Amino acid sequence: MGFQSVDRGTVAVWRLQALAGVAVAALVMVGVTVPLLAGGAWLGPVLGLVGGLLAVAAGLALWLPAKAHARLRYRLDEHGLTIEHGILWRHRIIVPRVRVQHSDISQGPLQRAFGVATLRLYTAGSRFTVNSLPGLADDRARALRRQLLDEGDGDAV
Repeated sequence: MGFQSVDRGTVAVWRLQALAGVAVAALVMVGVTVPLLAGGAWLGPVLGLVGGLLAVAAGLALWLPAKAHARLRYRLDEHGLTIEHGILWRHRIIVPRVRVQHSDISQGPLQRAFGVATLRLYTAGSRFTVNSLPGLADDRARALRRQLLDEGDGDAV
C-alpha cells in the first residue's frame, strides 16, 4: 500500500491552535506595551510594530498548517508504520511492529470537534520512544491501531 494523507480536518485544528497562541501573544504584547508607553510619543509607532508582528504571526498561523498537512503522510505495511513529515526539515520515521510495546489514541476538544485523533505508538529500546501520527480521522485511527494489532506477531501493541 502506498502513502496516505491524514484527514484534512486537522488543518482547521492546527490553525485554531496557532491562532489561539497568536491571540495570547497579542494580549501579552499589548498589555505590556500600552502601560509602559501610555501618554508617550512612541505609543503609535510601537503599537504599529506590534500590530505588524502580530499580522505576520497570524498569516503564518493560517499558512503553515496547510503546508504541514501536505507533508504529513503515512504507510502501513507488513514491517510496520512509516511516517513522513516536515516542511523545511523532512523526517521519515519507521516504527517496526516488533518494537511497539503499546499504543493509544487521544483527542483534545478541538480534535473531537473536527473528528480527528492522534495515534501514539510507544516503543522500546530506541531514542524516540513515542511516535505520534496526528490528524487521523477518528475511525481511521482506530482501524490503523486494529490493523497493527491484528497483523502483528501477538506480543506487541
